Amino acid sequence: MKKILAAGTVGILCAGGAAAQSNVVVYGVLDTYMGYTNAEGAGNVLSLDSGAYQASRVGLRGAESLGDGLRATWQLESGLASDTGAQHDAGRVFNRQAWVGLGGNWGELRVGRQNSSNFLMIARLDTFAGATYGSFLNNVSAYTPRYDNVVGYLSPVVSGFKLQAYYSLGERSDPHDGMSTAVLAGEYEKGPLYLGVSSSRQKSANGQETTQSTFAGGAYDYGRGVVYLGYYRGNNLGAAPATNVRGSYYSAYSLSANFRLGGGTTIGAGLGWGVDGTSNDRDARQISLIAMHDLSKRTMLYATLAHLVNDGGAAFTFSAAAPIPKNVPAAGGNVDGVQFGIRHLF
Repeated sequence: MKKILAAGTVGILCAGGAAAQSNVVVYGVLDTYMGYTNAEGAGNVLSLDSGAYQASRVGLRGAESLGDGLRATWQLESGLASDTGAQHDAGRVFNRQAWVGLGGNWGELRVGRQNSSNFLMIARLDTFAGATYGSFLNNVSAYTPRYDNVVGYLSPVVSGFKLQAYYSLGERSDPHDGMSTAVLAGEYEKGPLYLGVSSSRQKSANGQETTQSTFAGGAYDYGRGVVYLGYYRGNNLGAAPATNVRGSYYSAYSLSANFRLGGGTTIGAGLGWGVDGTSNDRDARQISLIAMHDLSKRTMLYATLAHLVNDGGAAFTFSAAAPIPKNVPAAGGNVDGVQFGIRHLF
């Protein structure tokens, strides 16, 4: 990332000047990989894609000291496909984040388009960073990673504890809470131990149905690596809030760990299993391996190998940090995949 320290720079980026000195950081991620998947009933696909370990992006963020411990903060972030150069969302310039806020020793208040705590937490619940073909939690969960029109609060860290709360306005007249979302998260991190839980409740357009998603789990650094436990529970059994089933939930469990070999190389493995609480019999299981090698502090090579077993009506496939459902099996069909990639931070 590159820091620019100049009030004039902020004046170029924003309408109006700034009397106080501000820090502006230009940053980004480029993550490109070669992937091969074989899905029963669908065949095999070889592809070059963007965003396995992390979604490719370019962003700007900044902060301005306002005195008396008060600061103004902001962030603009746009997702892109590093394999084609295309925007992830042609309808938005900053599809990932666009918010402004105020912070102090009491925490931080942000308004605008923001990441949800569900999105932030899944990355901490398995050795696959909640991404790549290897993350079972990511492959089977259905949640919204970020929301528009959000008022968000992030608490300061107190004795290892911190809270996050978000409310996304649906901006509807009838009903007023239609398409609104409430998200609440709590985390504890001290020494080698991390624990967290995050839950969201999204209203349908008519306000009569609620899509629920919850992530929970933790991690423990044992010195040469990290052990992870992850859990997901949700009633969104399809791709849209309208497909939720009242009182019926899909649950997913994940156990994974990694080991640092030294020389910048880390290897890991994970097991995942899902239990369908409906009559659709969509249970699933997965075993995955990952290897990561740091060429520098900013450049990493990675490889994953995964085998996913679908039961009954299940047709889960592999995802990544950026959605890539290119090879969906027939119901009850298994999926095998391997990917090799490079991620660079700037």
